[in-house]
Amino acid sequence: MKIQSVHIRNYRKLKNCHIDFGEKETVFVGANNSGKTSAISAIVWFLKNTDRFTLKEFTATNWASINKIGDKWLEHDSVDEALLSSHQWDNIVPSMDVWINVEDGEQYRVNHLIPSLSSWDGKKVGVRGQYEPKDVTKLYTVYKEAKMKAKTLEGTEEWKKAGSPELYPKNLCDFLGKGSNLREYFDVKYYIIDPALDPDNEDEVQITPDNEIGNNPLDGLIKVDTILASRDFSDPEGQTDSDIDTLSKQFQQYYKSSDQEDEELTCEGLKLLGDIVTANKTYDEKLKKTFEVPVGELRNINYPGFQNPEIKIRSKIQIEEAIKHDSAVQFSIQGMEELVLPEKYNGLGYRNLISIYLKLIDFREKWLKALTDGENIEPIHLVFVEEPEAHLHAQAQQVFVKKAFEALCNNELIKKHPWLKTQLVLSTHSNHVVNELDLNCMRYFKRVIDGNDNKIPISKVVNLSSTFGKNEEETKQFVTRYIRLTHCDIFFSDAVVLVEGPAEKILVPSFLVKAGLDSYYISVIEVNGRHAHSFRKLIEKIGIATLIVTDIDATETKVGEDGKERHPSVLTAKGKGYKTGNPSIKSWLSGKEQIDDLLVLDGKEKLVNNVRIAFQTPVNVKWDKNKDDLTEVCPYTFEDALIFTNLELFRQEGLKKMGAITTIANLLRHSDSANELQNKIFEKLESKSGFQKADFAISLLYKDDFADLIAPVYIQEGLEWMKSYLDSNGNKNGE
Repeated sequence: MKIQSVHIRNYRKLKNCHIDFGEKETVFVGANNSGKTSAISAIVWFLKNTDRFTLKEFTATNWASINKIGDKWLEHDSVDEALLSSHQWDNIVPSMDVWINVEDGEQYRVNHLIPSLSSWDGKKVGVRGQYEPKDVTKLYTVYKEAKMKAKTLEGTEEWKKAGSPELYPKNLCDFLGKGSNLREYFDVKYYIIDPALDPDNEDEVQITPDNEIGNNPLDGLIKVDTILASRDFSDPEGQTDSDIDTLSKQFQQYYKSSDQEDEELTCEGLKLLGDIVTANKTYDEKLKKTFEVPVGELRNINYPGFQNPEIKIRSKIQIEEAIKHDSAVQFSIQGMEELVLPEKYNGLGYRNLISIYLKLIDFREKWLKALTDGENIEPIHLVFVEEPEAHLHAQAQQVFVKKAFEALCNNELIKKHPWLKTQLVLSTHSNHVVNELDLNCMRYFKRVIDGNDNKIPISKVVNLSSTFGKNEEETKQFVTRYIRLTHCDIFFSDAVVLVEGPAEKILVPSFLVKAGLDSYYISVIEVNGRHAHSFRKLIEKIGIATLIVTDIDATETKVGEDGKERHPSVLTAKGKGYKTGNPSIKSWLSGKEQIDDLLVLDGKEKLVNNVRIAFQTPVNVKWDKNKDDLTEVCPYTFEDALIFTNLELFRQEGLKKMGAITTIANLLRHSDSANELQNKIFEKLESKSGFQKADFAISLLYKDDFADLIAPVYIQEGLEWMKSYLDSNGNKNGE
């Protein structure tokens, strides 16, 4: 038995989100403020804590709908029964559907959740938790009384003299947000939902049934444990042990939960018990002598007096008390076991890794204790860890994510009883965590704008397991490996720029700043133009704003003596019948392979949904600064486009011993025209000798004179589109 999925509606930014769970691990990824924490809160609150809801948990776009209900209640003296139906709240209040897969032989565990014996297939059961009015009629009555009271006051002279202030309640939301009103009149109600009625479209849910089923029916099925990012790990210096979650404290809690009572001692344990009794007597004598004077002085104030109890100071040695102090848990130096240090002297990253790991072990043992004691145990153990990287350095993050699930399952009872299932849910902003996992377990939280209100951001959840089809295993493997090897942060960015080579990778970040994009989190990823199209399925799936900066790669078709076609690279030129050899351009701009067609495309024609293609376009070059004549040049690469855009910078005096920059300066000095210079640059780049692209870009960073370097026009246009897209929150495809 395991959780298959949850469907959250109307909870904060999660207006309508379907989340599939992995068999073992599920990882929530996405940019900041995309709804990952809200998803964890919703699941935990509906399964475990139902008394923490406030009006802020209601999706903001639904507040107007709630107020409309209140307005309709007040339109007439008598209210239509239809307006007092609980179903009018179904689509505006927070709710969560939980779907559980049931394996053969486990049906008896969910007999209270079977919707119909005649139609149920024995494979899946569902429960809906919905935070709705306990009694709509009562809520209506109390709200109307409050409004009538306010209306009466508004008719008084005192109200007018006070400046006619707006009185409580202004509307139904104002009423529900006051004090404890929401908890007074709302509660979570649970309903059995039928798999046979579940819509095929995962964005839709079935109608809420009429009959609720009382208390939470999942209480005996799902055990929930959480480690939230707000946990108080911190540097122990300057703090007391009670201020931090020390390992000593955790070991103490673990000992308590293990329930090792004196009565359970075996014959082997009697000697330990005898030693503890002897130690207690010894300490009692010492304590009596130590406190004899202060206790005696109390008699000066007539204590103890008549019927007052006499003070006796006794010791009680307990193992859990023995590990409370900060030196109880120590770290020994390898090879020198006699040298030990208290836990606070160990590195925080290592200590925190141990601490989180211990919590997971404690969760596991507390869950399994019910089985050991012969009590009923929940067959599903659901554990949430929110942003483990908040307190772990990169190496510790990688260790943690590899070992976390193992820690939750490392017990013989789980191996002996395969019906006990553990499911771990992580949320993260760390590419170090993501790099250790498979795309199949990732759920991407995508920020979008509510279609009914162009100003309110909400979230959608994308299941990345279905990004690549069965016939695209090679592409999936490439993308997954590339993400791991480059540690790219595509899942946590506001936007992505895929660049052609090392020169663009080095210089594009400075162009982002000049374009006013430095306030956004933009990931620049070098993928080479011949591989950018491999990312297409992933980019389209997560819907992230993407600028592909690539080369136009003009090629000429020639037939060799052997009759075979060859496509050598050539300088970009109009009217020659050249075609692009760039796979990314051919993939996104299907049917536009002719160079002549590509050079006349406008900005909108280079836009495909959330992706903008940027490649070299003709530029007018002023070769002689003393003349007004302009020469049109069709750049071939990023490098020659950059050079022709910043020609005067490369004509400066003193550009010596600067590697590739000096090479360009020399070529420029010995060229009589823009076309001649372009031919020489082309020959240098094609020969791959004496000109390294990365060296060229790095040299530009070193030279102060190049601080005013201007991005080529095709990149400027792409960045302008990206800024427009992000500034408008992606509305209207950034148009």
